[in-house]
Amino acid sequence: MTVVFDTDRLTATAAQAASEAAKELLRWRGARLTVRAKEGDAPVSDADLAAEHQALAILRMYTPDFGIVSEESDPVAPGDGRPTWIVDPLDGTTNYLRGLPDYAVALALVVEGVTRLSLIRFPESGTVFRAVAGQGAFRDEMPLRIADPPPGRPLAGTGFGTEGVVRGRQRSVADRLLDAGFEIREPGSASTGLCRVACGAYDGYLEFGIGIWDTVPGALLITEAGGVVTGWGGDAFTSRHDNIVAASRTVHRELVEAGGSCPPVASGGKA
Repeated sequence: MTVVFDTDRLTATAAQAASEAAKELLRWRGARLTVRAKEGDAPVSDADLAAEHQALAILRMYTPDFGIVSEESDPVAPGDGRPTWIVDPLDGTTNYLRGLPDYAVALALVVEGVTRLSLIRFPESGTVFRAVAGQGAFRDEMPLRIADPPPGRPLAGTGFGTEGVVRGRQRSVADRLLDAGFEIREPGSASTGLCRVACGAYDGYLEFGIGIWDTVPGALLITEAGGVVTGWGGDAFTSRHDNIVAASRTVHRELVEAGGSCPPVASGGKA
């Protein structure tokens, strides 16, 4: 049986959830926050949890039959075939805690393994990136179309996790990118980096060892803007990947080759 989704209504639901989460993050800005380290040594604060509470309340109100995978409280997919929201209430916690503007609220809706829509909101500016499968990508109301990169070295974003063994492996990827002639940037938020690819500020972005809430919302933006998204080594990207290589069509193959056929292993052979 084919289920017909009202993507306008669902996008509005995602927009409201992201807006309420963003308001909460701005409300907590500058407050004395309790911060703890979760698994993998990543920080989580009162603001993360408050923003998540607001976003999930909206999603549960308007789509009560949908599943939810959210970074802080529900990190495991329900596995029962329901349409499922992927939620990152605060992507870029360290940036947020340090007073930097590069943090975001990111959401996506996945149906039977296919991402149907996504929305990423930047609380500091109010800028919203959104996409619906087959209907294009937008920055606020401006359509996005990734152009060929300007002359000069290609510019790629990448990320560094908090867990020591992963950081060492990610550092070797940065070395590979530099050796391949890329300029590199580390935005501190995968959603930020992927949005920068979608609007042409970066030519590509690659990272591994991250969650689906880090990759899935931005991945749809890039494909709908005319870019290419794969897993590491050029394998097909799925909503279950913990890695991503996303770029303009003219740079993607070069970025895949710079990253290597698979993420590097840590010294001593540990994964």
